[in-house]
Amino acid sequence: MYKILHWYVDGKISRAKTQVGGVFKLEADYRPTEVYLNARIVGDGTIPTQIDILTDGVSIFDTKACLINGQTDKTWTTIKDGIMREGSIVRLDISQVTDVTNCHDLTVELTTETV
Repeated sequence: MYKILHWYVDGKISRAKTQVGGVFKLEADYRPTEVYLNARIVGDGTIPTQIDILTDGVSIFDTKACLINGQTDKTWTTIKDGIMREGSIVRLDISQVTDVTNCHDLTVELTTETV
């Protein structure tokens, strides 16, 4: 069985921030399988817009997911091989923003499978 956690960050993303778009408390054990990122308006610059998803304060990524210059969407599968445990709190952080033009209206979806 699959579960998708969904975050939406409305408007211009102009600074790094923690716990955006709400948190989730897991009702079962899940394994993260992929993350989908989409921005309605793309960012531009030499630094990508980067996100981190944390379970009880620990990142699920080996390499954080990002949208690079001019990229509107990306599916990210570089995820640690781990399990998010029942009762864990899952949050989204924006860890880095592009350095020239900001992206707008960011959607993040974390697809998981039941363990």
